[in-house]
Amino acid sequence: MARVYIKKPRDQNAHFGLYRTSAGGDESIIVRRKVGEPTDVVHPNSRKLKRQREYLRLASQHYAHLTPSQKAITRHQFEIVEYETGHSKTETKLLGGRQLFISKEMRSLKTTGKQLVLPYELCIMLVDENLSPLAGQLDLYYYNDAQWWSLPKEELATGSWLFSMVPGGQEAYRVRGNALGYFDPLLPENQWISEEDILLYHYHVLHLPVESEIIRPNGDGDLLQMKPTGEPHWPLVLEEDTEFTPPNGGGPWGFFTGNFVWTGFFPYEGRKDLYTFTNPLWAAQHINRIAVHGLFGRDAYPYGDAKILLKTHGQLYESDKFSPWGAKFWREEPWELNPTTNEEWTLEEIGSLQVGIWMAKRGSFGNIICDQIYIKIHYF
Repeated sequence: MARVYIKKPRDQNAHFGLYRTSAGGDESIIVRRKVGEPTDVVHPNSRKLKRQREYLRLASQHYAHLTPSQKAITRHQFEIVEYETGHSKTETKLLGGRQLFISKEMRSLKTTGKQLVLPYELCIMLVDENLSPLAGQLDLYYYNDAQWWSLPKEELATGSWLFSMVPGGQEAYRVRGNALGYFDPLLPENQWISEEDILLYHYHVLHLPVESEIIRPNGDGDLLQMKPTGEPHWPLVLEEDTEFTPPNGGGPWGFFTGNFVWTGFFPYEGRKDLYTFTNPLWAAQHINRIAVHGLFGRDAYPYGDAKILLKTHGQLYESDKFSPWGAKFWREEPWELNPTTNEEWTLEEIGSLQVGIWMAKRGSFGNIICDQIYIKIHYF
């Protein structure tokens, strides 16, 4: 490194120099000094000074690589620091902007050997289903100390939101969008985005409202009493996939083939099946009502009855009895309000809902079957 001596004040307005926080101490900061003030560069052979010059170089490069928005944030940051003026006399100096950043960076390099870990800078687009920008609001949150914290933001252009102070290493992150005429299908309470995923999150998609949505069985529930054509029970009522073959020459003695649950050939008291269901995709909207749809069938002379079952809040509710007639008999059972709370349905209630069937036979030989069951959620 070149030998440098300061014999008279330089022409430039200021330069960087090293201050120690205490006499003989190892804590140091870098500050901007006026020309003519004492400087450490008159000690060109000092190893400590050489290290400090290297720290200064790295810190200056790091600052130069900051984005314009990160530099703008840095310009508004100020802290009071202590330094020794000589003869063990200590004074304070207010540092801000580039000075403060470089001082902290050099301190980090000296104490940890690493550069400052800066907050992430993320740009997330608020868009529709075609990825076209939307005019609205976009918010980003992170989870810390058992609560969610919102982050400052800046809209660069329509739908383009910049978050320049996103801390790393947090438990989770989540995004919430809002635009007139659209709804956000990702409810905040259902989001738990990892740090790795939030760094790859570029588009937050809002959707136009949908009138209704169908959810279907995805598991067996608390009751399984029906006779199945296979195991488990829920795939047997997932789709309309049962055929009825009428008898040769007419008459009632046809037969069903396919996937279904059924009563059996002989008369018996009612039996029950319950099933769990997939979560709705669009339930961020207002839920107007739900309706359960079931496809039933009968052959021969069973003279049986059926009901739609619904379990919510741990309580089991039954519809009125009805008598399926023919090989394909559709039944719709509406529930405008939750029967336990007598209030509108919530997303949590839909997510924990179990729905099923009750069937009983009170006639001679023959079958009553259920081929399919689903829930239709109405949003308007």
